Amino acid sequence: MATTTTPPVPRPGVLDGFDQLLSSRVAIVTGKGGVGKTTVAATLALAASGAGRRTLLVEVEARQAFSQVFRTARWDYREREFRPRLFGISVDPEESMYEYLETYYGLKRVQWMMSRTNALDFVTAAAPGLRDLLLVGKLYELEKRRGDDGRPVYDLIVLDAPPAGRIVPFLQAPDAVTEIVRVGPISRQSENITRMLDDPRRTRAFVVTLLEEMPVTETVETVRALSDAGIDTGPVIANQVIPAQLGPDELDALQRLGPAGLARRAAEGGADLGEDVAAQTIELASAHRERLALQQRMREQLHREVDERVIELPQLTGARFEEGDLEVLADDLAVSVGEPGPKAGQHEARPRGSVA
Repeated sequence: MATTTTPPVPRPGVLDGFDQLLSSRVAIVTGKGGVGKTTVAATLALAASGAGRRTLLVEVEARQAFSQVFRTARWDYREREFRPRLFGISVDPEESMYEYLETYYGLKRVQWMMSRTNALDFVTAAAPGLRDLLLVGKLYELEKRRGDDGRPVYDLIVLDAPPAGRIVPFLQAPDAVTEIVRVGPISRQSENITRMLDDPRRTRAFVVTLLEEMPVTETVETVRALSDAGIDTGPVIANQVIPAQLGPDELDALQRLGPAGLARRAAEGGADLGEDVAAQTIELASAHRERLALQQRMREQLHREVDERVIELPQLTGARFEEGDLEVLADDLAVSVGEPGPKAGQHEARPRGSVA
């Protein structure tokens, strides 16, 4: 396996460093199912904390994906620092409801009653948007929290948000409540949450995609829907991008040789390839070129229909996905915006896969 011994030199990126990429305090990461949004959320958080930002990584779907990849105890409603400057929390609507009732109404004992009567399930079933409101409400509480010095407790909050098909209704839950409840503390808090989501200095959404037809189509639709909803979007992040292994001239040379010629040339070099293996090698090379051509078409479509700013993260190769892979991706992300990334480019030595 190839390794990189010399750290890559930071290159001019699609953005001017982390200050521009992470200019908002809340980063909402979404994307079509299977594109690796959870991986990208963890990568963003890791890169930010590595750059000195006190960062909180938030999951809302209780999948425990982060606890598995970072090899920590199960995440729950308590914020815990599991790496220097990097904290994690798993938010669920039930805990958010109890916290809300205790904070705003002083109802400390209501948890005992609600947990025994399934009252929360009844309420959220009767008002489907309420569950999302409770989750987004917790995000708002984290964002506005200040320390004793008056500064935000977290420089950055990274939310592994629901997938692209649900993201707009999820973020519009406060609007729906405001339409129904026009006065009182719930109405005021919903308005405050909406102001946070609508302010690009406070909130930005990142849409993750693969350079394939369906994910790119859904990405274009999602970016437009978020924009229509008043949510600022950052650069699209293309995940699992396959780097070119062969140039056009090299592939043309393979095809001119054909299986017999490639086997003969390999034998001249001391390798017993065989014509069958040589034929498979040429087929793989042809498939690789087709894949690169598809990626380029999808890249051009994103540039044309969404934004010039597309950040690309490489596909990792191997059977398992581990914490070290996130460090490589975080450094690749850093280099893509012109920041130092000592481990960038080491993806050839890392296993394939993603958290989600």
